[in-house]
Amino acid sequence: MVTTMSRGNSIRLKGLPKSIQTKFRRAVALTGARSQSAWLSTMIRKLIREQEAKYGDLMAALTPDEVDIVEVVQNGANDPEHIAEETLLSAGRLDLMLFDLVERDILEVRRQGGKTEAARGARRPLYFVSEKYQSKTE
Repeated sequence: MVTTMSRGNSIRLKGLPKSIQTKFRRAVALTGARSQSAWLSTMIRKLIREQEAKYGDLMAALTPDEVDIVEVVQNGANDPEHIAEETLLSAGRLDLMLFDLVERDILEVRRQGGKTEAARGARRPLYFVSEKYQSKTE
């Protein structure tokens, strides 16, 4: 596993074998970049430009897993457990993806249950495709 550590604007990769790290440092130097951080920053901007040229607005574009989630929700699976069963995603990963889709106004949350005071804790979230997203796709 490769992790990054940052200090200010500098980045250091950890978890790479020493031989790879040495070759990487040398390869970056041969590109003429001032530092690994400068090279990485340039590569990140390049990747963003390439993906924007391919997909347009990156925040509106959907990954294959996100497409699966949206299709499952459109087909009536609104409960997170049901969505997880249909998409074969782990509950933890699904929760993160659902949160992101809600933040990007692709899905919306409606709470169900808890009509009485005693049952308020039994409310559960159900997910629906937002009207805003549906109008964009039509």
